[in-house]
Formats: sequence, C-alpha cells, structure tokens
Amino acid sequence: MNHDTLISHVDTDLVTREQLRAIETPRGTDTWKPIPHFEFVESLDRVLHAFQITIREEHFALRRDGSVLFGVLELAYGESQDGTAALGLRTANDKSMSIQICAGLAVFVCDNLAFRGDLIALRRKHTSGLKLREELATAVLRFQEHFGRLVAEIATLKARELRDMEAKAMMHDVFAKGLMPVRLLPGASEAYFEPKLAEFEPRTMWSLHNSLTAVAKEMPMSTRLPAIQSVGKMFGMSSEGEREGT
Repeated sequence: MNHDTLISHVDTDLVTREQLRAIETPRGTDTWKPIPHFEFVESLDRVLHAFQITIREEHFALRRDGSVLFGVLELAYGESQDGTAALGLRTANDKSMSIQICAGLAVFVCDNLAFRGDLIALRRKHTSGLKLREELATAVLRFQEHFGRLVAEIATLKARELRDMEAKAMMHDVFAKGLMPVRLLPGASEAYFEPKLAEFEPRTMWSLHNSLTAVAKEMPMSTRLPAIQSVGKMFGMSSEGEREGT
C-alpha cells in the first residue's frame, strides 16, 4: 500500500509506530487498564511473529488527543492473485471502544482494501484482568479463520455477474444508507461503468466492490475502515452470509 492512499483527517494524524512511544496513556483505575498504543502494536507484532506472520507495511492514524488509534497492517500471509492479507485495527484509551481487529485483503489493483464486516473484539476490554498477549493470540487465531472465509467470499463475488440495473441499485444503496459519502458516488460510478483498468472490466460484484473501495481512499482512515467494513458486510463478506440486492 502507498502512504499517499491513507489520508489523515482534521481530527487525526498519520503517525509511525515509533511516534506512538511518545503518546501519553491515561492513568488507570482498579477496574480499568488503558493500554499504551505502542505496547499494543508491539504485542500484536510479537504475537503475529509467533504465528509465523510478518508485517510488510503498517499505517496508523491517531486522533489528535491521543485517545484513539486506527491502523492497517499488510501481512506476509495468505497471498493470492488478488492480494495479500491485511489486518485492520482500532483501539481507544478513552473508554469508547474495546480493542478490535478485522480480517482484510490488501488488493494489488490500485492499493484497494477489502474487509470482512465482522469485527474481532478482544473478549476482555481494558480491564484490570486483561492478559494482552493471551487475548491477542486468540484474536489472531480468529483472524486466520476470518481470512479463510474472506478468500472464499471473494471467490463468490468474482463469480456473481451483475446486470447494469443491479449494479446501479447496489451502488445506490451504499450511498443512500450513508455507508460512504455521496460526494464519492460519481467516481465510483465511473470506475465501474467506464473502467480504465482491465481488472474492473468484468461485470461482477467483485468489480463493483473494487470500484467502491477505490474511491474510498479519499476518506480518512478513521472513517474509511468502518466504511469498507460496512460495504463488505453488504456484499456478503460476513458471517451473516446474506447479500443485499441478490
């Protein structure tokens, strides 16, 4: 993935892992244990390494008050003709969310991303009883399972041909439901109906998904990741297993 495709936001900054060292962590309580962002990323890296998975590229966005971290890790794992495994993550030290990861694919075409709609949340949140390495090991096992499902779900999308009216209806639903900002609709429509890339030419659900995630790169990471997850869920990339519009 290219750093240029991951955009910061008025309330977030793109940061490196090393810069996370300097982020101050709130003081904990008897029942709440905030985890330094740097410690979380380092622990996740070590757990991945224990599963013989290495990080090829990593990108992080931090809310400017330092409380919320978003990230995408491109992994040396599960490479196919379409792409390589990606892990999305988000965590917060302001009690707004637990540590969450999701399985995805870093698509070779245009540095696109695809994510399953299912989040993997650590069983314990930021509590005093949290054993981070153990929880992360369980989460990585689930990540591998989810990634296997994602590969099969993408194969289904590639085989599912669409009539133009079906594609228009699905694209309409994405924007009408607010999964992505309406300003991106013209670009998504052009990418699908007037493709400039050979990979976007097949009239399939996978091409439609790629057209949407291609324009999603204009969104900041903090909203891009949940948007791609929501689109993935709508396209059947989730345990619910039901696609809308089919």
